[in-house]
Amino acid sequence: MNNYLKTKNVKKASTFVLTTSILMSNAYPAFADTNTSKDEVVYVKLNNNGNVDNVYVVNSFDIKNGEKLVDYGIYSNVVNLSTSDKLNYSNNVINANISDTNKKFYYQGDMKDCEIPWNIDIRYTLDGKNISSEELAGKSGNLEISFDIKKNDTVDEVFFNNYALQISLTLDGDKCSNIIADGATIASVGNNKTITYIKLAGEEASYTINSNVENFEMDSISFNGLNMDINVDINVDDMTSSFDTLVDAIDELNGGASDLKNGVDTYKNGVSTLYTGSSKLLEGVSSYKSGVNTLYTGSSKLLTGVSSYKNGVNTLYKGSSQLQEGVSNYKSGVNSLDKGINSLQSGLNGYKNGVTSLYTNSQKLLEGAKSLNSGVEALESGVNLLNQGSSNLESGLNTLSQGSASYKQNVNNYAQSVNQVVSALKSNLTEEQIQALNLDALISGAQGLASGYESIDAGINQSKSGASSISDGAGSLASNIGILSQGSSNLYSGIEALSSGSNALVSGINEIEGGASSLKSGSSALVSGINEIEGGASSLKSGSGALVSGINEIEGGASSLNSGSATLVNGIDSIGDGVSALSNGTSELNNKTSSLPDDIDDKIDEIISKYSNNDFNPVSFTSEENTNIESVQFAIRTDAIKVKDEEKVEDEKVEEKSIWKLFTDLFKKSK
Repeated sequence: MNNYLKTKNVKKASTFVLTTSILMSNAYPAFADTNTSKDEVVYVKLNNNGNVDNVYVVNSFDIKNGEKLVDYGIYSNVVNLSTSDKLNYSNNVINANISDTNKKFYYQGDMKDCEIPWNIDIRYTLDGKNISSEELAGKSGNLEISFDIKKNDTVDEVFFNNYALQISLTLDGDKCSNIIADGATIASVGNNKTITYIKLAGEEASYTINSNVENFEMDSISFNGLNMDINVDINVDDMTSSFDTLVDAIDELNGGASDLKNGVDTYKNGVSTLYTGSSKLLEGVSSYKSGVNTLYTGSSKLLTGVSSYKNGVNTLYKGSSQLQEGVSNYKSGVNSLDKGINSLQSGLNGYKNGVTSLYTNSQKLLEGAKSLNSGVEALESGVNLLNQGSSNLESGLNTLSQGSASYKQNVNNYAQSVNQVVSALKSNLTEEQIQALNLDALISGAQGLASGYESIDAGINQSKSGASSISDGAGSLASNIGILSQGSSNLYSGIEALSSGSNALVSGINEIEGGASSLKSGSSALVSGINEIEGGASSLKSGSGALVSGINEIEGGASSLNSGSATLVNGIDSIGDGVSALSNGTSELNNKTSSLPDDIDDKIDEIISKYSNNDFNPVSFTSEENTNIESVQFAIRTDAIKVKDEEKVEDEKVEEKSIWKLFTDLFKKSK
């Protein structure tokens, strides 16, 4: 790639802003540092809708004292702004002899019914409704200001095609908020917001500003136009050196993509080999599985043979009548016999212990029966005594009851007598005497005595009833004691017989226990042999079954390996396709970016050529007959939007105006 340095003449926006700022702040034209034959500054007054109200042109010349001035223009009026010399204006020609200045010479020409190179349309909308600038002053709401700037085909297109416009307006921050101006530069100056747009030469444009306003007012909107021709150096090498690095990196990327493609191809071959090997492994596992299945079948047959052998052993043991039973039944029978013998031994031991205990306890019971007989004899003697005593008690209580009835009557008669006597005394005594003798206590005591004896009499009667019951029970006990005595004798005889029988039973049990032990030893030996044969065959079958299960797992793993390697082959194919596409893409990218620095340089040339205007020669706005033009500039303003104050008539002081005052007043004139 070629690296080189190019210098271009382009327009610089900062210079443009500086120039137009001078125009707007002082209302004076800006000039280049070099001497010029003529400069024109066109001042345009617009109404607030963008229509032209009037146009002034300030013409300036570098002219020596005593030289003659000749200039062309269509004016309605001309004014000398530099000297007191009279300007002769006739047939659109200015003639003047300059006699008293060695500085720049200025004169103003008023142009009537003049068009400018741009058709400017300004619209105002408040809360969505169109409103005029006059009505807008002092209003509040949501304001939208719209600009449309288009080419005026009635004016020489050289100005529209070669002059840029700077559009600028200032909004009061106390009256305007939430300002939205897409594409604009917004600068804060104190509490104010200055909104600026740059419309490039040869282009039409539309702009919109939106804001919430209160008691709205606004200064003039300015449109400043000039042709810019500023020299700046552009180091293309600085701009394109990074692209050289990018191109080199893309070239390396392309090489890496090729290496990646080769590596993927190699990996793909390895995966294909893996797939082939896994297929062969799957076939070998299938053959091995078949052999293991054969082993499993053989072990099952062996187990069947062992069962048949068990049947034969069982037949030998049971006899010809039990030949049809299988080894399994024989084994079950032997096991049952073994369990039965164990149970028999256990039962005999328990029974033997029980009989022994019975014999021992029968001896104790026999001793108890003897004591019982002695107790029954003593009880019989005591019952006889109890029966005699209860008869005597009942007789005594009957006698007491008869006497108690007579005493009870006497106590009641006493209580009545006390009551009668006290009543008679109370009728013959004073109250104090009655209280002194305590006659009421006497009556209460007699009554208490009668009541107390009532309780004693009731107790005697209850004792009488109890004695009668004791007498009846004693009689019944005396009549039944004989039965108890006979039963006790019979119990003693039975216990003696039990003791003798349990002793003989213990001897018989000892003999049975010896025979059962011998039987258990023989059956255990037979069962042990059959169990060993059956256990070996069962172990062989279980082992071959486990082997079959393991082979199934190996076969499943081999199948999964085969399936996974097939999937891997497909995935590698997809990766290979993607890497091939990547390699093709990086190759194409490398081809298209190799000339990128040269393409960028050509694009810079194109842009500079479009906007630099290096070869542009200014033409006069006032007359095409003026050929000595150095520069033409436009200063365009609208009216301010202000709330009108009450008109005040004031005497104006007439004073002589200086040249600078004349410049200021130029822009204030109305049509």
